[in-house]
Amino acid sequence: MTDIEVFGWQADQAGGYYRIQLPLQELAARGHTTASSVFMPDFVRDDVNTIVIGQRICHPHATRLWQDLAAEGHKLVFEIDDDLWNIDPSSPRDHKFFGDEEIRANLRRNIEVAAAVTVTTEPLADRLRQWNPNVHLIPNAVPDWLLAHQPRQRDDGTITLGWGGGATHRMDWERHGGQIHRFLDSHPQAEIHCLGVNYVGMVGVPQERARFTPWVANVEEYLRTIDYHVGIAPLREHIFNQSKSALKAIECGALGIPVVASAVRPYQDYVQDGITGYLVRHDDEWGHFLSALAHDHAMRVGMGEAARVRAAQQTISCLVPLWEKAIFG
Repeated sequence: MTDIEVFGWQADQAGGYYRIQLPLQELAARGHTTASSVFMPDFVRDDVNTIVIGQRICHPHATRLWQDLAAEGHKLVFEIDDDLWNIDPSSPRDHKFFGDEEIRANLRRNIEVAAAVTVTTEPLADRLRQWNPNVHLIPNAVPDWLLAHQPRQRDDGTITLGWGGGATHRMDWERHGGQIHRFLDSHPQAEIHCLGVNYVGMVGVPQERARFTPWVANVEEYLRTIDYHVGIAPLREHIFNQSKSALKAIECGALGIPVVASAVRPYQDYVQDGITGYLVRHDDEWGHFLSALAHDHAMRVGMGEAARVRAAQQTISCLVPLWEKAIFG
């Protein structure tokens, strides 16, 4: 087996793409020898020269192994991209799991023994510095090929609003779903497409105007499934969301799709209001901004082009030097 310079220990298959697989793919393209898996191979554990990036390691068994790796002299990099200490009860499974005192203690201990910690946003970096001073802020990046990809959008006059994401966003739809429903109710030529977790039912539109695509085989296939004319990014003002990244807006922007997003961090820090999309500060602005984009093809195209220029600064080839510094520095 070829000696591995860097091994990425993923928390799961899908969640490991942006923070493990994609950075390691780019590092491999730059000449490093990398590998990743949700399992820890013996040949990695036995080679003390292998740097291990561990994604939110906190399960008891994984924690014992992580602590053993630290004691044996492995260089460890702890990767985390969510504020797991402030998950809202509207996501009951995750709230219960990460609210467990043992799990919280494991997170703290595993962060403390790492040589470095990588995070996506400054609020998250600020939280983790209490346990490890060597925190590296590395924003989420998209694959470079996405900038040249043209989404397969409907051309029959129907305007598709789109969203994709996971199970911690229920509180966001509870807060803003009614406004999106009002827009769809008054615009019969529009539909909504949800990817990942299905929040279509919270919008309350007829079945023929609501599409749902469950999680697909991998993230690259997910990105090729995006077919919106307008991306929507509802986000409730909540401490958990303050540590979120603007990944939805970056994905859409790379595809030339403008977004309408809640004017809260992280979107407030990324979306160029009126240029790459719109930021919603008051409830009635959802309908106003969505209507403007739905009725103006030239505006959608122009904002989409500007969003693509913005997203070109967030590709993995642009940001991989930050990963190199965190891992090898």
